[in-house]
Amino acid sequence: MHNEFGFVPKILLCGNEADFFSRVGERPFKLVGRAKISDKNFDFVKDGKIFFGGKLQDLPALADFLQSGAVDYFLFTDLRDFAAFRNNAYKRGYLSRQVVTLEEFKASPKDFLYDVGADVRLLNQLKDSGIKTLLDVDAYFSRGRNFTKRVNDFTEIDAVSEKILPPITENFYTRVYKNLAQVGFKHYDAALVIEREPVAFEQMLVLLENFSDKIITFARKGSELEQHIFKTADRFEEVLGLHGGAVDWYFITPKEPPENFCVYVVTHKKVELDNLPEGYEIIHAGRAGNEDLGCLGDDTGENISRLNLYINELTALYWVWKNISNTVVGLAHYRRFFTESNDEKFSYEKILTKDAALKILERYDIIVSEIYCGGLTQREFVVNDCGENLASFGEAVLRKHIMQAQPDYLDAFDYVMNSSTLYKCNMFVTRQKVFDAYCRWLFSFLIDATEEAVQKAELQNRSWSPRRLMSFLGERMLTVWLIKNRLRIKELKIMQVDGL
Repeated sequence: MHNEFGFVPKILLCGNEADFFSRVGERPFKLVGRAKISDKNFDFVKDGKIFFGGKLQDLPALADFLQSGAVDYFLFTDLRDFAAFRNNAYKRGYLSRQVVTLEEFKASPKDFLYDVGADVRLLNQLKDSGIKTLLDVDAYFSRGRNFTKRVNDFTEIDAVSEKILPPITENFYTRVYKNLAQVGFKHYDAALVIEREPVAFEQMLVLLENFSDKIITFARKGSELEQHIFKTADRFEEVLGLHGGAVDWYFITPKEPPENFCVYVVTHKKVELDNLPEGYEIIHAGRAGNEDLGCLGDDTGENISRLNLYINELTALYWVWKNISNTVVGLAHYRRFFTESNDEKFSYEKILTKDAALKILERYDIIVSEIYCGGLTQREFVVNDCGENLASFGEAVLRKHIMQAQPDYLDAFDYVMNSSTLYKCNMFVTRQKVFDAYCRWLFSFLIDATEEAVQKAELQNRSWSPRRLMSFLGERMLTVWLIKNRLRIKELKIMQVDGL
């Protein structure tokens, strides 16, 4: 009998076999041996001898057998035999949580070998190794008998569980998600998974690569997973074992691919920016039908360069999304750059560097501008630039297309349009997964909304500012998206280049 993780506990049985089968119910198991602690020729209480493995052996031999991984539980059907063995084994210096009654076995988790001592070892190691955030993918801690973190308040633990967990688990978990999709873009120092068969474990490694920097799992001694980890250890950056008891914990750090970092500096005119840091590249937004500036342009491959008059730097954003693959990607302007300095006076030396950005993204999911808090709502800002009638028209068109393509975001859209706060300029630096998700969301409605607005309001015939109606609205979409997604946001100041 198997379960979802492929774990079938191996049992060394002490007691009546018919009694065991009649009482065990649907609990998965595999009998690997029979044992006796007394007979007419021996008695464990008197001489410390046990019959198992086809012969009479002493307590140290049993301990070695249990810890070898050959058996998961030494199970007693008779409480009197269990008490006699446990009390006298303890007097002889041996006590193991693998020694259980039938009722304890039935109450233990069906999908892994439970050992409260293993929990304590893990919690201590999490604290000692500085792991501050952990995603418990299988709600491991909720399945056992240890319902408090006790010595470890250092690590924030979230869980994934389709089942509603009892309130006591709040001692462990900060947040419980129904599935991994609900976790969204949150990133963890480590993810904890229950022992699986090797194929399923490999699938989980792929599934979790965007959620955590490290995978923690346990493997019973001699199990298929333990052997698989040993055989494939060379392909990981690091594999550390935490040994002791019936199971060993493994802390696995996958090898990171080389970073392909680029912040695209959007321009619409010829500019002299000769000393940009490594990983910055100028891109001409709206190159279609305009003079070639001699740099990367947004009019090759799959592109919407023709809409640049109306959505400005967002045509460059679309081109990068559709035509380039970077592990870390960002957007800046020819006259605006992120800086970690408190001094906002521009200098090349203060532009956010690749190394500094990557360091920030170890702890955060996205870098954006410092939140702007103005005296007007976002709707009022657009009215100031485009006039009340045109602004109301553009908002209605955009809202209609959001309702059609992304209805779950209508509340966030209305909130932002009535808010005085904003992440400005469409500027950000983030990892590919977040970038791709944002662009898929944004362009699922913005292109259609822009084309409708151009046609119905004849934006091509309007003056410079009203013509940019959809650009002004589009700039507010990053804030709308961030409101609805759980990301760790790092705000940085923006330096303005003088004279541009």
